[in-house]
This record gives sequence, C-alpha cells and structure tokens, in this order.
Amino acid sequence: MSDTFTDAGNYNRTPAASGNATADSSVISNVKEISYYDVSGEKYLTIFNHYCYKNTRYFQYKKPSSRIGTNEDVKRLTNTFQNMDYKVTCHDDMDYGDIIDKIIEISKQDHKETSCLCFAFLTHGLKGGDLFAADRPYQFKDVTILLENGHPSLVGKPKLFFIQACRGDQIDSGRKVVIDGPEVSVNIPTHADFLVLYSSVENFVSYRDRDGSFLVQELCDIIEEYHQEWDILHIITLVQRRIAYYRATFSPANLSIHEKKQMPETRFSLTKLFKFRS
Repeated sequence: MSDTFTDAGNYNRTPAASGNATADSSVISNVKEISYYDVSGEKYLTIFNHYCYKNTRYFQYKKPSSRIGTNEDVKRLTNTFQNMDYKVTCHDDMDYGDIIDKIIEISKQDHKETSCLCFAFLTHGLKGGDLFAADRPYQFKDVTILLENGHPSLVGKPKLFFIQACRGDQIDSGRKVVIDGPEVSVNIPTHADFLVLYSSVENFVSYRDRDGSFLVQELCDIIEEYHQEWDILHIITLVQRRIAYYRATFSPANLSIHEKKQMPETRFSLTKLFKFRS
C-alpha cells in the first residue's frame, strides 16, 4: 500500500464576497409525489483539479503541498462519467479569478437542452468552507451563489458537487463497533436542486494516496456498479458506508495519521430523485 496524504490547508481564512439570491419562477409538470429528474438531455461534468499551488501572500508565502494522486482521481472521474455519456472538461491548477470566470460563463449559458450539471473540486481545503485555488483560498459559496442566480434555464435542473478537500485539521481515529448481520406556474426556492458531497465532515481532514482519494475512488466504483438501478442518494449512502467501514489510512512511518478514518457528508436540496442516466 502507498502512504496516505491529507487535503488539509494550514492558512488563515480569506474573507469572501457574499450576496442575496432571488428566486425565479418556472413552469413545471404536475407529477406524482415522487418523480425523477429528466436526464435525457446533455449532461456535463466540470473538474477543477489542483495538483500544485503558487507561493503567494494569500498563502502567507508558504506554498501548499502538491496533491499526489489527484490525477488518478481525474482519470477515474473522466472514464466513469464519459461512459455514462457525460461531457467532461478538466481545468488544472486554475487561479481563483479563472475559476470564477468559468463558473460565470457556465451560469450565463442557456441550458434549455441541459439535463444536469456536475462539478468536482479536487483540492486542499480549510475549516469553514474554504477551498484552495492555485493562488489563494476562497469560499465554496462563491461558486454556488453564481449558479443560484444564473440563467433561468438552470431552474429545476440538478446541480451536483463532489468536493475532495479537507474541512479542518482534526483526525478521526474511529471507534470499534459490532456490525449487524396538469402544468402550473410555481415559485421554486433559489437554493433548490443542489447536492454537495463532501469528502469529510466539518472540521476533519480528508485522505488520498498515490492511487487517488478515498472519496473519488469509492464514488466511481459505486456509480459504475449501480448507476442504472439506484438513485444518487442510494449510491452516496453506500459510498459513505464503504469509506466509513472499510477505508483507513496507511502511513506506518507517521503513526499520527496511520490507520485513521474518514466520514463523508452530504447536503442536498434535490426536489426529485436523480439517476445518472435515463
């Protein structure tokens, strides 16, 4: 086994801009109490991958460590999603301004023919929701607020985020457990139809090795096996279980992070069930 690394940053949080979102109205079909999102149209995965960083004042002139194994995550995500007919684009080591420009570009496009937007952020992170661009930390909400207030055609479309990054510097040593065997016009909340899968719970680190991260590798395994029969919440539940029960770090040369555990966390405001393919 290869040594395990964390995606923790160790820099002061940088203030980020915030704004107020306004709700758009949309015409939706009168459907059953539980229904599925229509994913028969175009589907996209945009990856923001960070392997190396810059030595800037935002990092207190302490260049963050390179993220060994992240390119394996990119390969896996690309193969998994392309096999489900998603159009995959990867952006490597982007500065903050370039990331925001790309999100603005996506948010302003007419997505009439789009079924789903997926995003993967593979980077270092800090407590409180900060992610690392190549040149500075930034708040994840800087991204989501742009999509919440984007083109009206985005309303009612699922927007999924997969975040491989630490959310603090605490380490989870785990605990021993015993395992048992008609059309109407409506207003939709601005924050509806989002899902965010974090690689760890708030305040804790995330792990990866030379073969990639716990989260991305397990996520792709489960998607490849079950995407035709399970909705995303069933898939994520199994991902979380596999990481919680069967994954642990391997760093015998550094006992402080050897045989440590990780627990992903999901937050969602989906209003229908979601399958990756129709």
